[in-house]
Amino acid sequence: MRSAILLCLFVIFGCVANAQFTILPQVGFENSRTSIEFNKRSSSSIGAKLSPQAGIRLDYKFKQGHGPFLGITTSRSVIKYNFSDPETVMTAYTASKGNTQLRIEGGYQVSTKPIYFKKQGSNNKSSTVYYQRDGTEKKSCGRSIVTHSCGSKTYKTSVAKYNERGVWVRIQPSVGLAYIPSLPRAEIFSKSQGTQTSYQYNAGNWNKALIAGMGFEFGRNKQSKFIVSINYLKGIGNLGTKSITTVSGNKPTTTSLKSDASGWNITMGVPISLNKKKPVAKQQFIEKIYKEQNKCGQYKSHCMPRCSKRI
Repeated sequence: MRSAILLCLFVIFGCVANAQFTILPQVGFENSRTSIEFNKRSSSSIGAKLSPQAGIRLDYKFKQGHGPFLGITTSRSVIKYNFSDPETVMTAYTASKGNTQLRIEGGYQVSTKPIYFKKQGSNNKSSTVYYQRDGTEKKSCGRSIVTHSCGSKTYKTSVAKYNERGVWVRIQPSVGLAYIPSLPRAEIFSKSQGTQTSYQYNAGNWNKALIAGMGFEFGRNKQSKFIVSINYLKGIGNLGTKSITTVSGNKPTTTSLKSDASGWNITMGVPISLNKKKPVAKQQFIEKIYKEQNKCGQYKSHCMPRCSKRI
């Protein structure tokens, strides 16, 4: 049992060592849709307007390209539904947007491998190798010098050199939950002005919702540039049936209201990596000298200890 626990801890720490944290500030807009059901018979759609949205998200990505996320964003899904007569609640009413709230989002995201817009073969560059008249070979990143005492020709050639692959995109599907910790006051409450009583129903007043989305991460070479996300939301909590009872002619009348809320949003953000970049170790070369006697003279080959351009 103890060895199994140690093995699990070793695997967890290994995954954490290869993971990376990313902060993603986001801006965009959200389109919410709210509908109301009256006495379990008819319904009316009252909310489908765009609202500006801003948020920030923390991504924890493993080396395999997937991991959890946690974020905070704005929400404005509540619709203030005002009416004075419960019997004409679906025909005589006024509706307005509620206040902006903060909601917490969390879930899991999967990221595909980079999809490049250009073929690999079109991104190869070449470096030039020069040969001097004395037969000395000198490369742009010098590794050897070959000397012939009787050399007399001068020419140059090109050597293929691999370059970065350019612009790419990653597809990032995700799924999770949203939660609003602070809700408006009671879903239905009354207001009296003289002898007139009016009512307000907070439609779409959800506190929990399911979210699913698709992100598109664009980058160039090894650097991520920006992320565009499209998400869908479906309210599931605190959307039960609410009732009010009114008295007309000494006869009580009960009116039930129920709302349904959903929406979608589109955002864009620039990711900020929190991981420190590891320094790239420089490649070292060992100096070797070869001497060979031939009919034309000496032959020398030097392996340079570092990169240098000598012409």
